[in-house]
Amino acid sequence: MDFPAFIEEGTGPAVVFEHGTLMDATMFAPQMAHIAARGYRAISHNSRVLTGRSAPHTLGDLAGDTVALLDRLGLDRMVLVGMSVGGYMGLEFALDHRDRLLGLVLFDAKAVSYSPEQQRDYGAEFRKCDVEGPVPRGFAEWCAPIVFSEETLRTRKPMVDYWVDRWATEIPARSVYHQGGSWLHKPDRTGRLHEIDVPVLIVHGAEDIPLPIDRAIDMVRHLPDVTFVKVPGAGHTANLEKPEIVNYALGAFLDRVHGR
Repeated sequence: MDFPAFIEEGTGPAVVFEHGTLMDATMFAPQMAHIAARGYRAISHNSRVLTGRSAPHTLGDLAGDTVALLDRLGLDRMVLVGMSVGGYMGLEFALDHRDRLLGLVLFDAKAVSYSPEQQRDYGAEFRKCDVEGPVPRGFAEWCAPIVFSEETLRTRKPMVDYWVDRWATEIPARSVYHQGGSWLHKPDRTGRLHEIDVPVLIVHGAEDIPLPIDRAIDMVRHLPDVTFVKVPGAGHTANLEKPEIVNYALGAFLDRVHGR
């Protein structure tokens, strides 16, 4: 499948979305529609691994890609929304490109590194995606109960099935393998969070398995200007699992940043 560099909706102040591993720009459709209706320009960026550059890369490389997108669109500054690896990249962006940032939103992300045990275990699983073609269905099905909460698996099965099928038929396996490599050995940025002086919104699923919520709560102690929203019943994809809660929090945050 050919993925566009980005998709967009609405007009007004720019909000750039960066998706997580396994996902693509469409994962933010509920948020894009909501903020576009509130008078914002929603731009959801497809990662380099989905647009013809599936090769080893770093979070810094992804931050550079976001800068290139802003330059391409003629945008000086924006609010950046990142989910999981998109959030990890968002922290790098906030530290290295402060002049391009009005606010930062982290969906199910963390500042700390992965433990050696996590690096070993996740690394072994992600190596299964070092193959040609789409994500192996067995890997996609293994991911579902990690990505989605038990409540979502039980009550929103059609949505879960949609994403599992999308991963197994449309997402290139090596895109997942290489993007996993960008975050598996990520540096711990906790000690630099105090440098991020723009408003920050953290939204985190209460049932997030790969990133337990205490990892996100820990960031609150270090950020100068932060709002924290816990999403009950949601896992690692809180924005998809509980869009009403997330949309309300995101809309209020954007209005605050822009003085509305």
